[in-house]
Amino acid sequence: MVKIQTPRFKDGEVRFVASELTRHRSYEARLVGPAEFGTTTRELAPPGGGTTAKVGLPIVDAPSGSYVVQVVDLGVDPEQVVAESEFHVVGTSTPQDEPEPARVQLARTAMAPTSDVVLTQEILRVTRARRFADYQLHVDRTLVRETGGAFSPAAYEVILRATREFLERDTTTIIDPGGNYLERGNLPYLENVASRYPDARFGRTATDVVADIDDDLLDRPAPVELIWTYWNEESGIFQVLNLILARFQNRRLPRGGDALQRFSLSYLRPLRNLLYTWGDHEIDRLTVRRRAAEYQYEYGLDIIGRAVPGSLQYVERRSRFLESFHTLLHEALVFYRLDDDTTVVADAFPVLNALRDTHRVLAEGAENQFDGVPLQSRIETLAMQYVLAQPEMREFLGGRPMVPYEEPWMDRVDTLRSLCGWGDTSVTHFHELAVYGEQLVMSVRWGDWSAVNLTADSAANWARLMRDPVHRYVHAYRTVTGVDLQLGVDATMPAVLLARRNRARQRA
Repeated sequence: MVKIQTPRFKDGEVRFVASELTRHRSYEARLVGPAEFGTTTRELAPPGGGTTAKVGLPIVDAPSGSYVVQVVDLGVDPEQVVAESEFHVVGTSTPQDEPEPARVQLARTAMAPTSDVVLTQEILRVTRARRFADYQLHVDRTLVRETGGAFSPAAYEVILRATREFLERDTTTIIDPGGNYLERGNLPYLENVASRYPDARFGRTATDVVADIDDDLLDRPAPVELIWTYWNEESGIFQVLNLILARFQNRRLPRGGDALQRFSLSYLRPLRNLLYTWGDHEIDRLTVRRRAAEYQYEYGLDIIGRAVPGSLQYVERRSRFLESFHTLLHEALVFYRLDDDTTVVADAFPVLNALRDTHRVLAEGAENQFDGVPLQSRIETLAMQYVLAQPEMREFLGGRPMVPYEEPWMDRVDTLRSLCGWGDTSVTHFHELAVYGEQLVMSVRWGDWSAVNLTADSAANWARLMRDPVHRYVHAYRTVTGVDLQLGVDATMPAVLLARRNRARQRA
């Protein structure tokens, strides 16, 4: 019986000794390994006609696995394995690393580039640059350069002039040498409007040069939106300064005057001069009747108060603005929810339709006092905030010391709102409605959303860029009015909602 001694590895071969072979018979040695190795054979011939033979079979770079050496008798038909010995090999070749698991990731639908995003980006840049700290520093420096500084008899005029300079120093500026977005160097929406009056452009009619369209207005829109003033008005800031001014002039008001019994300003400090000059120019400022009429004309928004005329006093009002604007916000929120779901492609057409509707309503209100009342009321409101932010005000109306406020005038307003029982909602939320409302309305007003070749890609890009303003506005609107625009469109006047909440709070 043929025997195989334990195989050994040496010099790149598996070597073994086969013994008890039959003399003068033909044998073959085989090495059988895994499939990727195969089979190696070699003739097995004992020297000198003996019965023992040594054999070596190459096994260099063999893979790991189970192997067997065999002695096959070739003298019979069929050939027969007469001896075998099994062993395992640890592969000498470098083991292959386990392949990394395939990573499958769903991504949000990519933005299709559209040229009109530049306007939305520019509006966001300009509005975000109007930080109150920068405004306060600009007015401070202007006052210091004035003879007499804050004690100057012209302090009121200096503050208003500096405020106008601050608002007009940075406006939307788009440079488009390739003509990819601007049309003849102008915003597409304004160029579309101006093209209807070719006789009033470029001095074509020599006798009407003075009445021509101002081309400077066609490439940069008005810098402010009236909705900013509206939400500040709803916060009560105008009533706050009226109360302070009445107490400063030693006048008793029927409601709210007792809250300022201890209000006394030092002769040695400048706030008394700012309030004195402020009172001197009361007749020069916009009245609440005029602001209320413009709110109705541009947005159809009511304000409630004894000095506000009834609705029958207005000739025209944008009754569809609130519904259109809230529909736009609601559709944008639906789009965000679908856009975050990476298994679907969000449809931006509802957003585009809402943008068209809101743009058309806003365009109808961009006439008559448009740009005049918004800019002047913005200047006067900012000047109020500047006066309220004076350090002397903190001594009387400092507010809660541990409540954070973004701007220094806010705690004064909250203090008087609390003392006068005007509600427990912080002025911070009204301020957010003013800031983000202006960004949203400006981007809708000046975009060319009525263009027939516009696609849903433009609306999707607008929604993605305005995601933060939309969410911040909707959250602040729910905090102030109690209406959640995520649940649906509610076109109830904010003034009515605020009055309901105040009545409910007083009954509680």
